[in-house]
Amino acid sequence: MRKYKDLGRLLSDDNGMLDKARFTDLLADDLNRACCSIYGETIDEVLVLLAELKIQPESIQHSSGLFQQNIEFVMAGEIINNQYPALTYRVDTGTFQFYGRCSTIPQICGVDLYLDKSYTEKVGDCVRQKFILPVNKLFKAVR
Repeated sequence: MRKYKDLGRLLSDDNGMLDKARFTDLLADDLNRACCSIYGETIDEVLVLLAELKIQPESIQHSSGLFQQNIEFVMAGEIINNQYPALTYRVDTGTFQFYGRCSTIPQICGVDLYLDKSYTEKVGDCVRQKFILPVNKLFKAVR
């Protein structure tokens, strides 16, 4: 399950006067510095970096429906290690983080990120991954 860390740091300059529109803008602005690390694990449970993805700033989009508002974005980068299967990921924006379990196999239970077909597990190949942040859920969590 995806976990969020330090979301409250986005609010530090707003003196408690934050509304959802301003929160969405703060999230989107902070994403401009985001990077994603994808990790595997050795038998001894030591994390091994498999790929580093950078935000594609032009991909940041707001979408909203009747009951839901999201920020969608794409990250891309190269696979740098293929010795281990991808198990976890972490997205760090500089202000907040989110992380969880990942897999290239959609049927794995307890995974919140299925890596795109571009994750070939071949060193040097480019990976593109789409992420969606649930604005309503995150706004409620910080209020």
